[in-house]
Amino acid sequence: MIDKKTSNQIDLLIKKLKDNELGSIKVTNKTDSIEITNAIYSSLQNVQQSTSKSIIQNSQSEEPSNILSIDSPMVGIVYMTPKPSSPPFVKSGQKVKEGDTICLIEAMKTFNEIKSDKDGVIKSILVKNGEAVEFGQPLFEIS
Repeated sequence: MIDKKTSNQIDLLIKKLKDNELGSIKVTNKTDSIEITNAIYSSLQNVQQSTSKSIIQNSQSEEPSNILSIDSPMVGIVYMTPKPSSPPFVKSGQKVKEGDTICLIEAMKTFNEIKSDKDGVIKSILVKNGEAVEFGQPLFEIS
């Protein structure tokens, strides 16, 4: 049998559960443990969590489908301009065609022209002038 003090505490927990729109509440001391679950809010929270997860998954799966990357074919130092005083080969928002030179990579004291392998628009430049790059590292995003 539950004594009056414990019964009052349970009533207080139920009130807090409803007032704060909680799914469940659990209280434990040295000898006893009590958990109260509000089935309505628990179900609602599960639905909200699964809905938000599916929205996040859908937005993640839609975004990358039209954006491709142009990756570094070698290890070296990337240069965005043919000479220090020259304008860059490409800028964000610029249209490029397959075969257009988009940057240089210096490897073993040799400058290698890196050409676009696809037509599209440069969405973002992922490396900085003079930065060391690795083989397969994305250099540009193109759509």
